[in-house]
Amino acid sequence: MTIDWLAFLIVFAAALGSAVFVVALYSLGIRFLATPAPPVRRADGSFEPNGPSRDDEDDDVDDLGRPRWATVAANVCFGLSVVAVLVGIFLIIPALHFW
Repeated sequence: MTIDWLAFLIVFAAALGSAVFVVALYSLGIRFLATPAPPVRRADGSFEPNGPSRDDEDDDVDDLGRPRWATVAANVCFGLSVVAVLVGIFLIIPALHFW
């Protein structure tokens, strides 16, 4: 019995690459969710030091403070990581190969 080392290295590289891909997509999605709100410009042209001022009585629960593009990008990253995991599960389980 001999070991096909080239095939072993190909499987190892594919597993390592796909794991890095899924983790990078998920962490990028978390980073997009942590995108802060854009700074508020004052009347004199300067910016607020720590973003918009907050008043606890007037807080809007639906306003998350992050730009809409960041929320969309985070959801795309999460969706792609789920698709990558499902494709991996499909490739591993032979009962799913119905053709």
